[in-house]
Amino acid sequence: MDQEQFHIDFERSGGFTGGSHRVKINSGELDSEEAELLKQLIGRSGFFEAFVLENKFLNMPDQFSYQITIEHMGKKRSLELTDGSIPDLFRPLINYLVRVARKNRRT
Repeated sequence: MDQEQFHIDFERSGGFTGGSHRVKINSGELDSEEAELLKQLIGRSGFFEAFVLENKFLNMPDQFSYQITIEHMGKKRSLELTDGSIPDLFRPLINYLVRVARKNRRT
């Protein structure tokens, strides 16, 4: 994989209905504007640097859980999060990925 490119594997599951949305994104398959937006969201989130308490509040009913793996610039990080454990800086990235996963599910 080109060092500038990135790969994301994202899944949101759970919630009231127990449904699942999943998307795999390779930046090489995106148009340049979309790839740049996603690159900025990853950077602003501090995904690779942030200390995250994974799966905080596991027993909360009807919450969503998120599995996210990002590979970029020779780094790879995988996290399992829940609604109660998502750092505020991650929310724009997570919201974007949820929208893309929902859109891909309909097509």
